[in-house]
Amino acid sequence: MLDLLDRIVLAVGIADLDQFARPPRVAWDDINGAGTLFNAMIAPLGRTPVAGIAWYQGESDTGLPGYDRRLTAMVADWRRRLGSPDAAFGVVQLANYGAPATAPVESGWATVRDAQRRVTAADPRGGMAVSLDLGDPRDIHPAQKHEVGERLARVMRARVYGAAVPPAGPAIATATLRPDGGVTLRFSGVDGALHAQGSATAIGFEMCGPAPEACRYSAAQVAGSEIVLAGDGRPVTRVRYAWSDAPATNLADDARLPVGTFEIAVSPTAGAAR
Repeated sequence: MLDLLDRIVLAVGIADLDQFARPPRVAWDDINGAGTLFNAMIAPLGRTPVAGIAWYQGESDTGLPGYDRRLTAMVADWRRRLGSPDAAFGVVQLANYGAPATAPVESGWATVRDAQRRVTAADPRGGMAVSLDLGDPRDIHPAQKHEVGERLARVMRARVYGAAVPPAGPAIATATLRPDGGVTLRFSGVDGALHAQGSATAIGFEMCGPAPEACRYSAAQVAGSEIVLAGDGRPVTRVRYAWSDAPATNLADDARLPVGTFEIAVSPTAGAAR
């Protein structure tokens, strides 16, 4: 039996369902129905104090707006229900999966990854395990789970046990406009220095203007914990990195932790008019 969205698509003669955002799953949709997993696996725990929670999800939310709000609300609700207000929360940023991009594109997977980054960065007890280098563009369930576990353990070492390690590896901190129209990106949480693996430049960076179609690839020079993007004579108001379903990237620090997907607004050059 066709569902409502399929009937609408057939009625208007559009064959590509990807042009539409999928609605949330209904309650009767097998194990993934709304509330089904929660009622079976979370609600029975009652007030069971925990030190930390690991979260590896987001694939089914691509194309649905508001992931950052839903994730934030869920974290707060679980801490309250479990009686664990200080529980650490480690999120696995979605791995690379899907068709590689040959030009800047909009990406539901990248949008979810960036929401995961923003939510954990704003949470004093949050942390993120980047997995862009561990995925398989042809398999939504990549095999490198041991390394994912190692990176989640790093999050818990920082947030639960107070170890002096960054809870998310290299993380974007600031983006500042340069006099030549380029951008300087500064990263926090870098172990040693950043390195462009196998190349003289880091790939995966895009400088963008205000319009959605204004993004273009930009070669990046690495300098310690900073990245420099040269100006190209076009306006730049934001920078994106690894912005596709299955991005090709080569930037990591001395601990071999990769930089994850992000989008950041560019601040004016110091002293420049706003």
